Amino acid sequence: MLRIATPLVLLFAALVLPLLAQRNGVSISPSLNGSLDAINGRNLIGHVQKLASDEFEGRSPGTRGEDLTVKYLVKQFKAVGAAPGNPNGSYIQNVPLVGYRTTPKIELTVDGKPLPFSFLDDFVCDYPRMTSGLSIRAADIVFAGYGITAPQFGWDDYKKTDVRGKLVLVLSGEPSRPLGEDTTKLDPGFFKGELQTYYATREFKYEQARRRGAAGVLIIYDPETSATYAQFQTFAKLEGQNLKPRHGSYEMAIASLVTTDAVKRIFNAAGKNFDDAERSAMLPAFRPEKLGVKADISLSSKLRYFNSRNVVAKVVGSDPRLRNEYVIYTAHWDHLGKDTSLKGDQIYNGANDNAIGTAQLIEAARAFAAMKQKPKRSVLFIATTAEEKGYLGARYYVRYPLYPISKTVANINLDAGNLFGLTRDLASTGYGNSTMDEVLASAARSQGRVFTTGSLDETGGLYFGSDQMEFAKAGIPAVFPWSGVDYVGKPKDYGDKVWAEYGEKRYHQVSDEVMPDWDTKGAVEDTRWFVIAGYLAAQSVERPRLKEGSEFIWISGRPKEN
Repeated sequence: MLRIATPLVLLFAALVLPLLAQRNGVSISPSLNGSLDAINGRNLIGHVQKLASDEFEGRSPGTRGEDLTVKYLVKQFKAVGAAPGNPNGSYIQNVPLVGYRTTPKIELTVDGKPLPFSFLDDFVCDYPRMTSGLSIRAADIVFAGYGITAPQFGWDDYKKTDVRGKLVLVLSGEPSRPLGEDTTKLDPGFFKGELQTYYATREFKYEQARRRGAAGVLIIYDPETSATYAQFQTFAKLEGQNLKPRHGSYEMAIASLVTTDAVKRIFNAAGKNFDDAERSAMLPAFRPEKLGVKADISLSSKLRYFNSRNVVAKVVGSDPRLRNEYVIYTAHWDHLGKDTSLKGDQIYNGANDNAIGTAQLIEAARAFAAMKQKPKRSVLFIATTAEEKGYLGARYYVRYPLYPISKTVANINLDAGNLFGLTRDLASTGYGNSTMDEVLASAARSQGRVFTTGSLDETGGLYFGSDQMEFAKAGIPAVFPWSGVDYVGKPKDYGDKVWAEYGEKRYHQVSDEVMPDWDTKGAVEDTRWFVIAGYLAAQSVERPRLKEGSEFIWISGRPKEN
């Protein structure tokens, strides 16, 4: 379904300055109109060519590639006229990280008999405890359903079960139920039906187990149906990274993924049926079950402590009161670095992921800096570090903000841009979480383009895969906007094909390099779309707000009206 001019959209447009001119029915400042012309494909592709060059060695945090990247970004923010974003007068926010190369070992026994269970083939480590080594003996394994506690839906898998010191085994995803008598449809009022919620993510399940003092958690994945497991097998060969632990905080020994086949072996050895357990986990009355399996957990890690950097620029707002509120644009500058074990090309250049998003961030800053009349609110531009390691730069900013989180009104995250041509349509992941949907729709209409309603999250939860998640968890209306798939002058199936090809042949591979056939028209117009949307949010008297039904109202504890 395509969005039309709803009353909420018209209301949002009516809230901006009365001096604005009309652009396709949307009020746009003449100052903004002029600044949009500063965005062009030559500048965008120039940034991408530099950031994704072999010289930058894949832009891994804590390497020479980071040093080159940060130096380039600071130079570019200065050149476009954006002020230093750190109140100390610099463009830098230091982010203390720990790099780790960990060899985990989990030895399982049932009634004293060993059960085969091997690293990589049966499980992969996502996050270990930040220590050079540890050993935990005879931890009980507890099956805890989906590992979710969601008061919003009256759901609690743990039922006050004590899992301290235990290894918790949980299903991936989240429960669902049919819509009445129609078993072909899922009830949208229960965990949002076909849409994935944040409750289904690894991060949420890890945090639930950590808060309960678990020794570790294993999330069940089927490598035959999910690409996630194979990706983490790749990550296991590279250095992992995490934020330096906060003093006195509890860390689990291990947070990992485990294959369905391995879990079935565990259940069978314990004299239980995994299929039955999986079915029971779909019921509200489910209670955690101790499997009678013991786990000896040991880790050996090589650690290095270092400061990485978020690069932060600012355009100060024009309103004496509202300039102390902020619209934040983010784009991660990092990628996967260099893998010397590979034959031939060893550099993960990360051209689309995310040199282009970083380029769009710079050019958005150029547009705002060029405005003769700045919007009422201030605008921050944060090139974040370590997104590929788990949104660490964004997480650090939210934990230790340069400006109060309570004064942050919205986040627009740019990650992987459209370099395949101009689209008639535009979309956003996480649709339905906040009134930023209406802002994006209004900005799209100003370009004569169509913003599609509905989410992009039905097939894997795309919204939960980038930096905006850290802002959403803090209750900030956060969006991850995307181009659509209706390409001008291309066959109807062109969009689906080019993005599928990118996902299969270049995403998180050394082949994600600048391509000779790229068309920057879409990236240019999308960047202008991002700028218009941010301007409307920065200019409106009303702050964007979370919508009824968003799980982030519950997770953050912030009210709908921010």
